[in-house]
Formats: sequence, C-alpha cells, structure tokens
Amino acid sequence: MQLPTQYLNPVLLRCSHYNGYPAPTVGAYAVRTVYDYEVEFYLRSEGGIIIDGHYQPFRAGEMNIRKPGQVVCGVPPYECYILCVDFLGNESRSAGYSFGQPDEAQERYENPLIDSLPDRLTISKRDLMAGLFENIIQNQDIHTDLAYFQVKSSLYFLFSELFREVADSRVSGSTAAVRQVVREIRAHFAEPLSVEELIASTGLSRAFFHRRFLEETGTTPGELITSLRMEQAKNLLSFTRTPVGEVGALCGYTDSVYFSRIFRRKTGMTPSAYRRRLEGEQSPEG
Repeated sequence: MQLPTQYLNPVLLRCSHYNGYPAPTVGAYAVRTVYDYEVEFYLRSEGGIIIDGHYQPFRAGEMNIRKPGQVVCGVPPYECYILCVDFLGNESRSAGYSFGQPDEAQERYENPLIDSLPDRLTISKRDLMAGLFENIIQNQDIHTDLAYFQVKSSLYFLFSELFREVADSRVSGSTAAVRQVVREIRAHFAEPLSVEELIASTGLSRAFFHRRFLEETGTTPGELITSLRMEQAKNLLSFTRTPVGEVGALCGYTDSVYFSRIFRRKTGMTPSAYRRRLEGEQSPEG
C-alpha cells in the first residue's frame, strides 16, 4: 500500500556532534522517552544504548535508529553524530528544538517505512555518512534557500543510504567478506575484474570463500559478474542505438566474439538477433 506523502516529508529538528570521551567517567545517562525519529552514527564507542530495557553495545561505524515511543538510556563513552527528524513535515518545530525534552512530545505517529529499519545497522560507507551529517550540521542554522535545499537533500540521501545498507545485507548474506565482494562487483562489473584478486582481498581461502558466497547469494562471483553484464547489455541493446560491436566493451568484454558467445549462451540468441527481435516487437507490423 502506498504511504501518504505526509509521512515522507523529513524535517530536520536538530543535528549535532557529541563527544562523551573528555567527560569524567559516569554511569548511564538519564532514562528518557524518544519523541521523534532519531539517528546516532558512532565515530567511536566503548558503550551502547539500553533500548526498552535491553542493552545493545555500539561500535564505530554502527548506527542506532530510534523510533517514537522507545525508552532509551545511553551508556558512555561514545562519540557520535545525533540527528532528530520529524517525518510529518512540521517545519515550525525546528525553531528552538530541545532534544529529548518532554515539552517536545507531540501526538505519537508511526512511519511504516522508517519503522522497518532495524534499531542497529552497520554502515559500509562511513566517510559518505559522516559527510552527510557534517553537511547537515553546517547548513542547519543558515536561513537561505540553498542551505534549506542542502539539508533536505542530505536527509533524503542519508535515509536512502540506510535502506541500501539493509538491502545489501539481505541480498549479500551476513559475512562481511561476502558483502565486500558483492559491493565491489556491483560497482565495477563493467570493468576488468579478477575474481581471484577479489577473493585475495578478503584474506579467506578460495574454497572457503566460494562456499560461503554460494550459500549466502545463491550464485558464484563469476556468475554474478556475468549476470550483471548481461542485464547491462540487454538494456543497451533495448534502449540505445549503440553499435553491437561496442555494447560488449561497455559491459566489460574486450573481445566482441567472446561477448557474443556468452550472450548467446545466456539468452539463446546473438546480440544482433536480440535487438532485431525487440525492434520487430515494437513495430506496427509486429
């Protein structure tokens, strides 16, 4: 079911950087109720968060995504970025917002999309995520159209990245080495890729890695590369007039004859025949 658009209008309430390391050693912070959607991205941490009575440790590169109604208690030390967001588009609430204060409580609402995110998430693109937080911090108190646009676009991009992280973890399995190689393949499949070099970068043995990769993705690294290249080739043949001889090169094949052979093996026809069939289907006579 399509969500109402009012649930997809993030408004920044406050974004800040918190460093709990210089403070004297203390116990847990005060217990509080979460009133808005909050995100904490940990730059370093030897502590964690008690969420609804259950302690969860957090480490550098991890993120805590909190939802309205949760009862939380921070356990230092940790250094993090903190982001508070209203997803109902209430622009007026950002002025003088007091983080964690009861007077900020509003009628509780649910955002099914954001609620689907886990409380704890490991971030692979740490520099990108830190850059988004810094961009928000730098622009949040500047009252210009450009600054507003920068904040708004960074919020959308940030949460989009969180959903991508979740999708990658579900598709790529739970092993960090497998996730690493899948990300490399998806990012560079149209370039010359050596499966052996990819495996070597993980530090795992070839046999062990292949077994885990197959268990967690249902395919092999080589087959994943080929599958992505074939999808790219089909798109180029279907939606562009790129000469067939150049399509293979754009998909990572330097040998056009080899490309045609692989394409025919996977689709049952040559690249030229594939394009002709599509053209025939799209013509008035077809």
